[in-house]
Amino acid sequence: MKKQVLLLFAALLFSQAAFAYDFSAVAPSGQTLYYNIHSWSTLEVVPPSTYGGWGSSDIRPTGNLVIPDSVTYNGTTYQVTSIGNSAFNRCSGLTSVTIPNSVTSIGYSAFYYCLGLTSVTIPNSVTRIEEHAFGNCRELTSVTIGNSVTSIGEEAFDYCQGLTAVHYNGTIGQWCGITFCNGQSNPLVYAHHLYINNAEVTSASIPNTITQIKPYTFYCCSGLTSVTIPNSVTSIGNYAFFGCSGLTSVTIPNSVTRIWNSAFFGCSGLTSLVVASGNTTYDSRNNCNAIIETYSNSLIYGCQTTTIPNSVISIGNSAFRSCLELTSVTIPNSVTSIGYEAFWNCTHLTSITFLGSTPPQSGHAFDGVPSNIPVYIPCGRLAYYVSQIPYFTNYIEQLYAFSAASADESRGTVQVLTEPSCTNPNAVLNAVPANGYRFDHWSTGSTDNPYILTITSDTTIICYFVANGTQGIGEVGEDDIHISVSNGHINVEGVVDEEVRVYDITGRMVQNYSLPSGVYIVKIGTLPAQKVVVMR
Repeated sequence: MKKQVLLLFAALLFSQAAFAYDFSAVAPSGQTLYYNIHSWSTLEVVPPSTYGGWGSSDIRPTGNLVIPDSVTYNGTTYQVTSIGNSAFNRCSGLTSVTIPNSVTSIGYSAFYYCLGLTSVTIPNSVTRIEEHAFGNCRELTSVTIGNSVTSIGEEAFDYCQGLTAVHYNGTIGQWCGITFCNGQSNPLVYAHHLYINNAEVTSASIPNTITQIKPYTFYCCSGLTSVTIPNSVTSIGNYAFFGCSGLTSVTIPNSVTRIWNSAFFGCSGLTSLVVASGNTTYDSRNNCNAIIETYSNSLIYGCQTTTIPNSVISIGNSAFRSCLELTSVTIPNSVTSIGYEAFWNCTHLTSITFLGSTPPQSGHAFDGVPSNIPVYIPCGRLAYYVSQIPYFTNYIEQLYAFSAASADESRGTVQVLTEPSCTNPNAVLNAVPANGYRFDHWSTGSTDNPYILTITSDTTIICYFVANGTQGIGEVGEDDIHISVSNGHINVEGVVDEEVRVYDITGRMVQNYSLPSGVYIVKIGTLPAQKVVVMR
């Protein structure tokens, strides 16, 4: 009796070791499939062996496989809701698979190494495609993905060397919302063309329902030529546009605060990357601009000139690595650090401009850049830059930008008697009136002539001239209203029940008595404002 019990126990162990399924049934297309019962009403398609595969004696399904949406077993009908891990691993005789709308997930390596598989349609019911699900399906040329998929695992289509197109039955917004793996390999590395509802995506306009462009969203999508990103987007993920060699134009709004690693690396055709900041767009023809923060490694490849906006505080490792067409770069004073090899091998750089009075920490940021190119820095900061970035040999100190001009050169011109310099920031200006005119004032409000102006920031100053005999008298445009000036008081005649307000040139309202010399604005009720000059 004891011997019989031991034999029965051994048989049970053998049975459990040999079979990893609850029952098998013939599919509508004639192949035998194996199932596990997950609940009272659902099934998972599984491989026949305990260790997650097919044994040498197992009859692997071949040809065109149709997976049923439901199976009846022992009088109970079960719905097929998932394709399990390694369910068809190495079933190289499969040529096509039809997955029913009841299936919601496709497991790890489910169709791995199905070398003969040429096409697969993933229905709208599927929400997850796990890692390596279709890896090494080398004859697979296109795949159709339903609009319920929210996650595609790492290397889900790895080594699918024949895969050139992905068809997605949804919207561009849904596609941008898919999470593409958690690792460093894109699941659709060979799929260079994306089709949304049978139309190839070449010019992508991201809808404003999207707040993040997920990692790998358009990875190696060489058919993409331009993309517009709305103000709703705040970040662009790792490798989001990596290898988009056909991409020539990208518009990034000022809402984007972070662009992650290698987001645009390999975009060799990119000649316009527009970065907005408020109402200002830092762009011109053949000008590639970039928002770069910590972690934005290998951001841009192939840009020609770059202006980095003042919101940037750090340039990441390899951010502009091997940007062979990059010729100049301006680094704002907000940048405090530049990552390792950020400009490595940018051999065509001809100039660099640093706007900050304190040099950013940089390490080996400029290795491979010609060391003798002009490097422009603020006045008086040469010693700091030489000590912090000793790589360069041709530092040039620059004062703030300065210009002086006449408001109307037919009335007079401006002479710059002394140009500002690093040792003397004072500009000496002389207003020279034309015949029949006289100097009136500078745009700063000063009436000095000559005029000494200390330059402490980028400055443009305008000189104003008036006709001889003009004493600050102006007409408002009403026949019965007249304005005159006497002893620092602006007189307004012909006004009845209208409020008279006087403002200085800064827009501050002032009391209308003992006014010093200068330019004032007079506002009479709802009438147009009038400029008046007071001379004492």
